[in-house]
Amino acid sequence: MCDTKVGYDVPQDTVVIINHWALHHDPNYWKDIEKFDPTRYLDENGKLGMKPESWLPFSAGRRVCLGEVVAKPELHLIFATIMQRFKITLPEGTNPELKLGGSSRNTQPAPFKIIVEGRIIT
Repeated sequence: MCDTKVGYDVPQDTVVIINHWALHHDPNYWKDIEKFDPTRYLDENGKLGMKPESWLPFSAGRRVCLGEVVAKPELHLIFATIMQRFKITLPEGTNPELKLGGSSRNTQPAPFKIIVEGRIIT
């Protein structure tokens, strides 16, 4: 993203696609862009902080995802439930560095192995 405002005349019925990968990997807004660091979204109290300026996982404007307000807390509940029921570790000698695979249009984590053990729930 740049600091200057630029106006464009976009013809009616033109499809405009946001390059989310570039937006979320802009070194002007993100530190250690290739590092997996969920804590970058938390404030000093460990709570979900303010939405960063260069972060649009649910898009923006008229086409913003209506489910954003439901999705964020739901993801927290899903993750907490998984962590309550399972112990997830890496196999011994595995490099824990997460690298992206896929294409620039559809990135995804590169394959890696994990060990999932059920927890005893009392």
